[in-house]
Amino acid sequence: MTIGAGGVLYGTTNGNGIGTVFSLSPPSSPGGAWSEHVLHVFGSNADGSNPGAGVTIGAGGVLYGTTQFGGSVAACGQEEPGCGTVFSLTPPTAPGGAWTEAVLYTFPGTSSDGCGTQNLAIGKEGELYGTSYSGGASGAGTVFSLTPPRSRGGRWAEKVLYSFGDNSAGFAVSVPSPGLAIGRDGVLYGTTGFLGTTTATCGGGCGTVFSLTPPASPGSAWTEAVLYSFAGAPNDGSGPLGVVFGSDGVLYGATSGGGAGACGQAGCGTIFSLTPPADASRTWTEAVLCNLTLPNAYVNPGLAVGKDGVIFGATSLVDTNTGTVFALEP
Repeated sequence: MTIGAGGVLYGTTNGNGIGTVFSLSPPSSPGGAWSEHVLHVFGSNADGSNPGAGVTIGAGGVLYGTTQFGGSVAACGQEEPGCGTVFSLTPPTAPGGAWTEAVLYTFPGTSSDGCGTQNLAIGKEGELYGTSYSGGASGAGTVFSLTPPRSRGGRWAEKVLYSFGDNSAGFAVSVPSPGLAIGRDGVLYGTTGFLGTTTATCGGGCGTVFSLTPPASPGSAWTEAVLYSFAGAPNDGSGPLGVVFGSDGVLYGATSGGGAGACGQAGCGTIFSLTPPADASRTWTEAVLCNLTLPNAYVNPGLAVGKDGVIFGATSLVDTNTGTVFALEP
């Protein structure tokens, strides 16, 4: 989910067919109802299907997002055909007109490339950064970039920046979650849904928050570091679903499980913050802001932080194809 001009929220759905992009406009008077509009319905395999995360707003109000399946590649060994796409959605020139969708890139499904793409972040030069939950050198997912074409009508250029997998330092990370954030000097921040240094409550680990620092010289390797490992229920979350920066420089995110909510042993999930250290040699500080409970459990990837520090998000109940949009006030 992301916030546009006038406080309008934008997000995606992937149930009841192959998915939509929607907007949710705030009421004109306090206490009124929010107004929802469907901006695009995914309708063909080449168009992409099942957006797995939210959208990001670029210049001119253009929305950028990804689909988990679909595209011009026939199959990727998944339940659905296609390896996923990156798309743009351009607002109409006149009020009430139709939004225009375009596929910017289709993932080929090769062993070195990503598959099952997720949330995007936009860099200073209009480049897009995202994650895939499979593919890459170890098959455990990637972080990739997409550079816009130099001339109109040209192709976007994709490059894998980092491939996830286990390492020998005890900071094993695998399978990135949706939701990258860009910090100072182009450092990328994200999460993995599994592994990490804390294994007692989650078996193989409850997930991590990581940073990915660009190289000092072009063409060199990006440097990955684990900033925090989740501990799981009942005191912490598990299975993080990406992060977003607030205006205070703090990272905010949600977890799919853990916490003290009554949703079984695994918990209902949490909303958390991760505060950077004043000294670069120290550790980041995590805090659980909210333990989710039904019906506002099972958060979807992609939070948005408003001007007053209000956190917006969405939840889904798979069994009933329903869900909620919620606000969390400081």
